[in-house]
Amino acid sequence: MELQHPSDLSAYELERLDNIKRNAAVLASLGLADGSGLGSSPSARPIKRRKPAQVRPLAAPERRSSRLVDGAKAPDFYIANETANGRVTVGGDARALQQATQTATAAAGADSMDPLTLFGLGAMPEGEDDLLESERAAFASLRDAKRAKASELGIEGYKIAQHRSLAEVVRRCPTEVEALRACWGFGGSGVRVDKYGAMFLEALMPHMPSSASELLPGEAAALIAATHARAEELGEGYVWSIAPARSVCEMVRRAPASMEELRSVWGFGGKGLRAQRHGAPLLVGRLARRDTVG
Repeated sequence: MELQHPSDLSAYELERLDNIKRNAAVLASLGLADGSGLGSSPSARPIKRRKPAQVRPLAAPERRSSRLVDGAKAPDFYIANETANGRVTVGGDARALQQATQTATAAAGADSMDPLTLFGLGAMPEGEDDLLESERAAFASLRDAKRAKASELGIEGYKIAQHRSLAEVVRRCPTEVEALRACWGFGGSGVRVDKYGAMFLEALMPHMPSSASELLPGEAAALIAATHARAEELGEGYVWSIAPARSVCEMVRRAPASMEELRSVWGFGGKGLRAQRHGAPLLVGRLARRDTVG
C-alpha cells in the first residue's frame, strides 16, 4: 500500500498519526513494544474453527409404561353407552370384551343368573332388566310418574329417582313412606322420600300384590309368624326375601301340602330356589294353622 505524503493528509489524519506515535513511544518505554511497528495492525488472532456437529442416529423412544411392557398393546375399550342408573355398556375389542365378561361373570357368581333365579334368592334388582315380567307394569307406572313430575318441575328425571330405585320399590312393594326409606336411593337424609314418596306410593298402589286385608281375620297369622321366624333364623332383615305378601296370601288360599304343590304358588316357581330354601318351615307354619283351626 503506497503511503500518502503528509501534505495530502487532513488535520484529523495528522492528529491520528501523532497519537499513534505517542502511544508507540509509551509502549516502548514500558518494554511492551519496540516502537518499530508504528501504524501497523496488531497481530492477528488464530481463528478457531468449529468442529462439525455430529449427527446422532435416531433412537426408538423408550417405553416406560407398565402397560406396554413386553410389547403389550393398549386395550381397545370405550364406554359405548351409559344409562341414568349408572349401567355402562363397554365397546371395543370383541374378543377382549368377551374374555372380560366371562371373567366378571365367573367372579360375580350370582350376577350370571337370570332374573327369576335372583328373585328366588332374594336379590335386589339394579335396573329394569333385572325385573320379572310381572313386575314391569309397576315399574312402567313409577317411571311415568317420575317423568311427569320431572317435566312439571323442569328438571332431569334422575334427580327425582334413578331406575335402580324404582326397580327396588317394585320388588319391595312398600305401603308406607317409612318402608320406602329402605329402598336404594331413598335413604340418607330422606329428601327424596319427603318430596316424592307419596307420589310413588300412589303410582304403585294399583300394582300391589294381594294383601292380607283380603283374607279372613287371623287366616294368615301362623304363616306370617313362620315367615318372620325364618327371617330371624337366617338373620335376614327383610321378610320379603323369605316370602312376599302375595306369596303368603296365595299359600293360604291354595293350601299346599307338599313341596310340589308349593311350586305352583306365586313366588315359589321358576327354578324353585325359594321353595328349596324356605319351603319346609313355611309348610310347617301353614299346617300348624290348619291343625289349630281343625
